[in-house]
Amino acid sequence: MLTPTVVDLAKGHFYPFGNTPAVNFLRDYRPSNSDNVDILALGCGDARNLLFSLWSEHKGNGCNFNFTVCDLNPAVFARNIFLLSAIQTLSLDAGDADYDLLSRLWRIYYHLFITQDDLTFVKQHVSHLRAASGSLETWLQSPFGSVFHFSSESTLMEIRSFWNSYSELRTTDQDQQVRQSIASLHVGDWHINGRTARVTSHGMRSAGAHSLESVDSMNQALHEFWKTGVVAGNFDDVAMLRRENGGCVNPLISGSPTCPTEFAVPYGVEPLIGYHLAEAFSSTQSVPTSMDVLAKLAKSQFFDWCRSFTLCVKSKSVSVMCHTGEAINFAHALQDLRGSPTLPADTHRYTKPWCATQLLLEPTLTSQFDIIDTSNIIDYHGILNVLPAVTPLLKHPPCSILYFETLLQAAEKHESTLVTLLHANVTTISLLLGVTPMGHILDTTTDSFESEEIFDRVCPPTTGCLAQLRLRIPFRSAFHGDRELLRDGPCKPFPLLRINPQELASFFKQAYLSMFREAEDTSIRNAVMLRKMNRPLAGDRFFYSRLSLVTLVAAAKRTVQTDWKACIDALMESIENDRTLILGSNGMQELYLHFHQTGLWDVPLLRADPRGQMTPYGRTRSRDESGMLGSDDLPAIVHVALVVPRSKLRIFTDRPADQVGTPGLRLTVFNDQLFDDFNFYAIDTFFGRLKEAPAANGDITIDEDPLGWSGMSDLIVTCAVPTWPLLVGNRKDVCLGLVVNSNASFDTVQYSLHLGFRTQVFTANLDSNHVKIFARAPTKAVSATAQPTQNSAMCIDSIDGDFQVSEEKPAPEISNKGSDDGPNSTTESAETISWVVQLKNDCTVQSITATKAFAPNLETSHALKKGTAIEISQISPCVMELSLEQLTHRIAFPYPINGMKAKLTRNPVSIELSAPTSNSIEIGGYAMNPFPVIDQNGTGDFLAWGMGRVDIDRQPLIKLPVDHLWLEGMFATASTRADRALNLSDMDYSRKPAMLKLREGLPLLFMGLVGLHPRYPGKIFRLYVLTEGDKVDAFIISNAIHHDRDSGSIFLDAFVVPLTPEVAKSGLVQPTLNANRKELIDTAREEMILWKHLIPATVERCRTWEHKETCEYKINITNTIPLSTFACRSPICTCGNGQDTNHLPPEFKPLAAFATRVAIPIIHAIPYMVAMMLDKLPNSTSSQTPAATRDICGHCGSVKFSGLKACV
Repeated sequence: MLTPTVVDLAKGHFYPFGNTPAVNFLRDYRPSNSDNVDILALGCGDARNLLFSLWSEHKGNGCNFNFTVCDLNPAVFARNIFLLSAIQTLSLDAGDADYDLLSRLWRIYYHLFITQDDLTFVKQHVSHLRAASGSLETWLQSPFGSVFHFSSESTLMEIRSFWNSYSELRTTDQDQQVRQSIASLHVGDWHINGRTARVTSHGMRSAGAHSLESVDSMNQALHEFWKTGVVAGNFDDVAMLRRENGGCVNPLISGSPTCPTEFAVPYGVEPLIGYHLAEAFSSTQSVPTSMDVLAKLAKSQFFDWCRSFTLCVKSKSVSVMCHTGEAINFAHALQDLRGSPTLPADTHRYTKPWCATQLLLEPTLTSQFDIIDTSNIIDYHGILNVLPAVTPLLKHPPCSILYFETLLQAAEKHESTLVTLLHANVTTISLLLGVTPMGHILDTTTDSFESEEIFDRVCPPTTGCLAQLRLRIPFRSAFHGDRELLRDGPCKPFPLLRINPQELASFFKQAYLSMFREAEDTSIRNAVMLRKMNRPLAGDRFFYSRLSLVTLVAAAKRTVQTDWKACIDALMESIENDRTLILGSNGMQELYLHFHQTGLWDVPLLRADPRGQMTPYGRTRSRDESGMLGSDDLPAIVHVALVVPRSKLRIFTDRPADQVGTPGLRLTVFNDQLFDDFNFYAIDTFFGRLKEAPAANGDITIDEDPLGWSGMSDLIVTCAVPTWPLLVGNRKDVCLGLVVNSNASFDTVQYSLHLGFRTQVFTANLDSNHVKIFARAPTKAVSATAQPTQNSAMCIDSIDGDFQVSEEKPAPEISNKGSDDGPNSTTESAETISWVVQLKNDCTVQSITATKAFAPNLETSHALKKGTAIEISQISPCVMELSLEQLTHRIAFPYPINGMKAKLTRNPVSIELSAPTSNSIEIGGYAMNPFPVIDQNGTGDFLAWGMGRVDIDRQPLIKLPVDHLWLEGMFATASTRADRALNLSDMDYSRKPAMLKLREGLPLLFMGLVGLHPRYPGKIFRLYVLTEGDKVDAFIISNAIHHDRDSGSIFLDAFVVPLTPEVAKSGLVQPTLNANRKELIDTAREEMILWKHLIPATVERCRTWEHKETCEYKINITNTIPLSTFACRSPICTCGNGQDTNHLPPEFKPLAAFATRVAIPIIHAIPYMVAMMLDKLPNSTSSQTPAATRDICGHCGSVKFSGLKACV
């Protein structure tokens, strides 16, 4: 496996419901007409995200939504397909879904116990699924085959086994055993001595802006669910079960991943958590929200989502491809289908850990995606294992997006989360991998983190338990939000970046040390153990093996051009000489092996005949050997298998499951006479028996025991190893061992007490029957029709110098027809450009240098030779403009830069422009355009690049009056410690940063609408007038406040009327001002610029209309959005004028023809970038100096202090 192998006997837990609110995969992506939207969901879990995404995109625009979903547990898919196919059957045979059927499906999908009538329905529908699932061919021909597909025959068969279990008749003893399990979980975790003992707070997330008020109700809902086996508030369902003496155990929930009849749902799982329940808590009443209110709200959402799926099935606009297996292996196998793998196929041969089923995918699978969601798999596998697996699968358009999610705290300080997760400087690794966290380059988000900020206060973590922190982190290419790079159409990948090989080697060395420091650095061992005992962090799970480093280097090779041989030479020399990690030298052979197999580095001992070679431990033995080691065609790399007797595993199985821990395992090759352990962490393990006789194709096959840890078979541990260590010294002295990993944890301590210092579970020498050696990895026998789509060829075309991976890439240098240089530039021999990234000693980015060369006969070359002065300016986050007399050239950078520190070097026929990079807390970059709007596909389909979309009419309306406490709490928790420090300082308000003033000013619009304006308590303001000095720029007309289900925040449904000359001439301005209570938003120039950038983004995030061919954005020769940043000039196009104005408040209807609907968000700070303000802030808006009372001229728009109403 690509990730370390871990013994986790508690991993049989089954999570039938999600433990976070449903997310909309499409919130940051706008589907275009008749396009296919390809979505990959790794660790997909239950059906909530798929259903919610389709419901959110109910208009569809004629798009086809193709989902590829992967989960380790086939029981997840058995449930999901049961539900979705039942809806599909209704859509094909019975028309619109009716209330009774949806109520039945709600009960079957969520309740622990169901009625006999519901169980009969289960068996009837399962009979159809079983009849259709005999093979991939029969499934394709069934009524379900047009919507649901499977990656392989083995996936279908695994899922079918659970459908078989649904139809089986349970015995009374089995039924009673499940009931006792449920009762014991509830009693044990909820009550101690008759008192409530456990308070869980993760249900807060479902309440969005009302997270704090929801704690008691959500805790009660969890209690009621486990007490009754029915989702809290479904009183009629509880009554039905009572009439049937408790009803029947629900077969869709009672199974475990390893045993379909064993109950394995952990306490704390509860269905309501997957829904958006904020509106249930919007009442101003102080009494807790009742359970029936929560149930009705969740059921209504479930019903609506199911109906949307039905409509998609009817319109043939949805398909779902399912894969059962480990997510990282699956992602690498999809790379194989594309023909451009990062790693050879042998590194991901099997579908999942502890399983011998070979990973054989159907060749028709989609292998590039617009949207990739990885759920929270980084909590289990580490982000540096996941990023190289999924980034090559992401399509190149600027709207494509990759989501990561974590539920566990990764760093002691939240603002250090990214550096801790990535084990490297964020900018550097972003350049190497081609994607960056959006919060790292944008200083704004619409996502609320209120529930996470107060999580620990509501439910402090138990000593020794992982603390929770939910962060959803989107990744995109850093330059895709820059419209200057998209001016000529869709953006292509950037050409390869050049980096000095020694600097690059230093970066990889630091990443290597960071990945393994806490597990292997003895100088900090005691401190690490103490921290783990008190408050462990997510990274303590020991995610990485030496193959992880190799994978990172191979992934970087897709974006970086360097002398790779020199780079890896320097890296390996540095690692060989390092003495920081206690197991560093023991891991060298695994590093050599994988660097060589991947084609990144040549190791002579691994490509020559292993016999007769001189090694550091003497010459290898001759051919006088038995078995594979004596064969004529002995390869330099072989696969070994250590068969561990079942009795040796009692060190794990004889312990209670909660005392086993999660010890990691490795295979070691050692010779006590010559060398210490050669450790191999990237191993594969499964239970069963090796078939001694080779299969017809030369492979060794496995007779796998499907019961795994629950069975009686021996354990087979296998991996690739260099052949030469097996041939040095005496054969009987060469041993293989299965060893528990050593790291600073209680697991290591408890096992070392029983197994000794070397923590060896089992060892055997080459003469033992427990050691087998093969030319290729053993495989489970497969049908003749199932053939692998991968091959084991090297994934790199060369191992020397500047070489390319085998996928199609742009050349390292590009030529340009015109004067604009970047990804979209066209080729001409007259001009070329290249980019070099310089790293500092600490491996942070010092600068990026763009070198542009000109042919001698060009005007620019003549101007350079004459010594013509060059002026440089930054015109966008990633683009600099050069001016030489009447000539201009634009040079694009692959990352946001700080143009104020740019340096220019001129040569007779070239220009070098060097600039430091910028991020969201530094000067430059996207601070020039913090709310970017892009043309996502070059056709005038605009998207707010960093602001999630909302369908206003589908978001819950917050009814008035509003409790000021939760509203003020929402605003307070959007702030940072730095914000508060500035507010408490003596700094004059006018000198505060413009973004801080904007972030503090926006809440006033919300507070004014609900009568909570700090300067005018009790008064309602719908009209806000945006001004700059004596100029009136725009009206902002508030309509309502809505919950934003996706972000957990709120937004203001409003209309903006730019007061252009056309509006001024209409004669409507003065009557509007006279007839309505108004409040000024007086801005300085910098703040007005921010407003001008914000307004177009708030339009695009909620628009329901299409831009016209005459759209000002499309015909604008400057290619800028906003159209203007000057007062009294509109920043937006007129396409939205008069659209959706049925929601415009009646008193403003005369302005409808000039009004455009907007969704104004609360701008939240990003906790993984800056320190947040955890305690409730004083009302920062009340500390602002009130604006002087001024009057606005209804004719010219000027502000007059004299009380004049018109020009004189």
